Amino acid sequence: MRRITLSLLAILVLAGLAGCGNDGLVAPGTTGTGPPPPGGNPGGAAFPLQATVQRSRTIGHAPMPVNMWANVIGGVAPYYYRWDVNGDGGWDFGGDGVVEVGVTYASAGLYDILLEVEDSFGQFYQATALVDVKPSGPVAVPVALPAVGNAPLSVTLDGSSSYDNDGYVVLYEWDMESDGVYDHESETDPTYAAEYSQGTHNATLRVTDDDGLESVASVQIIAL
Repeated sequence: MRRITLSLLAILVLAGLAGCGNDGLVAPGTTGTGPPPPGGNPGGAAFPLQATVQRSRTIGHAPMPVNMWANVIGGVAPYYYRWDVNGDGGWDFGGDGVVEVGVTYASAGLYDILLEVEDSFGQFYQATALVDVKPSGPVAVPVALPAVGNAPLSVTLDGSSSYDNDGYVVLYEWDMESDGVYDHESETDPTYAAEYSQGTHNATLRVTDDDGLESVASVQIIAL
């Protein structure tokens, strides 16, 4: 009876040790729209987990494409990745193997990037980075209709094709002779009617966007 009891105890102890093992895979988490869970956990002493965020660009003008990828150190593969690329507290990308993502920032701003990596032990590590997107400025596109004709030549100077990638144009100004004196300015009307005598002339368009940035370009008019 004593021998049976000892054998049963040995079996129970072995079963208990097996249940305490930590080499089983932990199912990776799933992406969500809520705030990121607490992170920055460097992991256990045996397999510490760390990560950094690498970026193809850190500063530029909108629209600004950026590729970013995770550099994972330690932990136990496979890894699960979660990305918040605009600092709004929600995950934008996530999944097994999503080690790299690409984003185009359309508007100016300082964007916080948060990467969270989870390894197969359930260890988490969060890494952060910044991307500085500057205003792009407007683009002046001057058009003369017609650009060539007999003098006296009546021309409509048109700046309606001008644009701003990260905002809008707030002021149009026309200098019909490119002499430094602007003959027309309007917040809403990009056109100006001008008349030219015989000769070659240059008309200059200046546009200003909602960030206060300017763009200047000219168009040639030939009056025969």
